[in-house]
Amino acid sequence: MSDELNNIENTVHEYRKTLDSFAARTGAKTHHVEIRGSGEEREKIARIDADLDAVERMNQDRLALRAAQERLKQLEEERSQPQFRGVIARADVKHDLASPEYAKRWLMAVARGDAAELRALATNTSGAGIPTDMERRIVEKMYQANVLRQICPVSTIDSKRTITVEGSLPTSAWVAEAGAISASDPSFGTAISVVARKAVCRTTMSQEFIEDAIGQGGIGSGLDWVATRIGLSLGLLMEQAYTVGNSGAATPEPQGIAYTGLISSKTNLGTTAAVTTVTADNVIDTVHLVAPQYRNSPRFRWLFSDTFLRVARKLKNSVTTSGSTEYIWTQASSNAGTMVGGAPGLLYGVPYSIGQYVPTDGTTTEGTVYAVVGDFNYFEIFDRTGMTSLIDPYSGAANHNVNLYTYARTDSKLMMNEAFAAITS
Repeated sequence: MSDELNNIENTVHEYRKTLDSFAARTGAKTHHVEIRGSGEEREKIARIDADLDAVERMNQDRLALRAAQERLKQLEEERSQPQFRGVIARADVKHDLASPEYAKRWLMAVARGDAAELRALATNTSGAGIPTDMERRIVEKMYQANVLRQICPVSTIDSKRTITVEGSLPTSAWVAEAGAISASDPSFGTAISVVARKAVCRTTMSQEFIEDAIGQGGIGSGLDWVATRIGLSLGLLMEQAYTVGNSGAATPEPQGIAYTGLISSKTNLGTTAAVTTVTADNVIDTVHLVAPQYRNSPRFRWLFSDTFLRVARKLKNSVTTSGSTEYIWTQASSNAGTMVGGAPGLLYGVPYSIGQYVPTDGTTTEGTVYAVVGDFNYFEIFDRTGMTSLIDPYSGAANHNVNLYTYARTDSKLMMNEAFAAITS
């Protein structure tokens, strides 16, 4: 280090000596040496400037090296301490759920059973968000497994809602010329509370499957498999709740369109009567319990079970023709909604959907709903924005399994009771 200082001092001394010599010879200021100095003086000054620049760069390199060494020492000290990664999720951290990088991190965390990584991916206390592409696939499978999602309006909400619906129409009347006009406001006295009710799906995956799926098919293959199973499971769970769910205070599921006692207008087959007692007159009477303005809707349709459909298909005319009675539900080979064999897709001119959770046994419960007909614009499904996930690598650790919990929040509500009628026991 002392040799370097000596070299710098000698260089500075030579620089000053040259400038003083130039000033004594020419009487000019020293900074004019590069213009009025001799060739030897200009060459010496240029060489000295180059030497000083080299010294300055060397000093900067030395400072940078010293800073790097200090940072390396700090990192080594941190590495020697226990690491607690992602224990508390920062509220200001934003993750792009639609990015491939997020999807890869999420699935790798599931594959490793890394609960800390999923907590690090979370932006709130409810868990890490499902990657956007995976959520899209889940929703697609939910629609495939859920009939009511196909025939009802589905809205997205971001919080609990209270919706006020029309209870009565304003008054209209005929009046004489210059006569007094009596008017009233429509009544909006019915308040419907929409609460995002939580459904959860537990997917158990063996570590061997996860490794094979990711290793052979990549991230996309793993996401597709997981999304398919979750979507089908959640779709069926929600379908059951949308059909017969009791949204009372003591139960967590949404309101079901075929829940006992929900629909006011109904055709009653008799106390605890079986579905096999349904007649053609019951079908006709039930359709006409709904006002014409609702029957004209494109979403006016039946919802009943496959058992009810089988009974309705076997209804026969009481009049004997050609020595036998004939089925009322006749073949219609030209009907666009027919299936193989010419069975029409209409019951008393109304299209139908088959719901696998619509009740079929009313022999033990009075008021069991066998079929619903109405304008399904007035039975709405509300989904809470986003799905979240939690990972449990511990419960199934003995069998080398990982449990993935997927949470979806939804609710369903009957918005207009008079738009529906039911056939009940």
